[in-house]
Amino acid sequence: MACNNIEQLLITESGRIGPDIYRRTLNTSPWTTLVKQEAWPDEMGETVSVLVYERSLPGTGAGLTFSDVLSNDPAVEGPGSCAVAGANLGFAQTLTTYNLQQAAINSPDICLNDLRFPVKRQEQLRNIMAVLTENTQYAWENRYRDEYVRLANYKINANQTELLAGATSFSTTNLPTSRLTQGILRYVYSKLIRDGGATNAYGRENGAPVFLLITSPETSDDIIKLNADIRQDFRYAKPSELLTPLGVDRSYAGFYHLIDTMTPRYDLVGGVWTRRYPYTTAAATKGTKFVPNPAYYTAEYEDSIIFHPDVFTSLVPKPIGATGAMAFDPQSYRGDFRWRNILDRTCNPDGNIGFFRAIFSSGSKPVFQNLGYVIRHKRCAADFGLVGCYS
Repeated sequence: MACNNIEQLLITESGRIGPDIYRRTLNTSPWTTLVKQEAWPDEMGETVSVLVYERSLPGTGAGLTFSDVLSNDPAVEGPGSCAVAGANLGFAQTLTTYNLQQAAINSPDICLNDLRFPVKRQEQLRNIMAVLTENTQYAWENRYRDEYVRLANYKINANQTELLAGATSFSTTNLPTSRLTQGILRYVYSKLIRDGGATNAYGRENGAPVFLLITSPETSDDIIKLNADIRQDFRYAKPSELLTPLGVDRSYAGFYHLIDTMTPRYDLVGGVWTRRYPYTTAAATKGTKFVPNPAYYTAEYEDSIIFHPDVFTSLVPKPIGATGAMAFDPQSYRGDFRWRNILDRTCNPDGNIGFFRAIFSSGSKPVFQNLGYVIRHKRCAADFGLVGCYS
């Protein structure tokens, strides 16, 4: 098969790979499903402001003072009880700004000679698509998770002082002293209700809201098994339609447990929070591969996230094909990979070397950041349930 035919095949495959990859990531990552998404507002400058009306109450918030309604004495001048003194209600607004950010991924160079043989070509294309799919998923999953943690008002170490204070950043001195417990969740649950979080909760049981806890499988299992007395406290209320495809089929004590197998984990190294990522590099036969990171499994601390859909909205730019007399190659900013073959006198004189490239871009529009909670807690050694042999 001639080189130009292989080139055309790769261009055709590129058109199929792009949107299909993004569709696949939507079905495998909770973060790409849960976060609200809208279009970025064009022609509004580099930085956009959002105005949030905060909760307002009359007077000092102690409630209204009621007075008796009496018949008015005509001998007494004035409106009497017909003129009720009103408590003044003011409006409070918070103005926050956000901006657009971008990133890109380039695949390794692909030489058309390496794709000349039909069996090899199809095999490599399948492998390429699998790798690109995984990278798009990984990029958006980390983007949304990291943005939620950044924008959440409450970043709390699991100890009594930090929980009562409602910390807004992870202390490096007042460290977590506890695993994530149902008692901690119950406390945050009450705060969320008082702060207006019940409005868009993911479900309801007997009229009470059910919130969403995103945590590791180990922590979820630990919460349920930690206390035998509350182990049976399961509710079988139907969760949101967004959650059922992600494997959520029940709630537990006011929370749906949504499993994230790559929850952020940390160690404190030299007084600095050091993140332990799920993968680390190792040498492959050709190039560098990523393998499970042992430090991720032995990290001392882990973040569990109480997710509320009103904390922020992700805004993705719309493709621009032309403006006035200027024409552009429309770009999708969702991680759709396109085939690129760029001629170069030295590196690619014959146009037989190309690569796949994806552009990612989004801006995180903060809304009700007070509804976002991230709890950093201790991780305990795995309980393998080991049993010795009979003597």
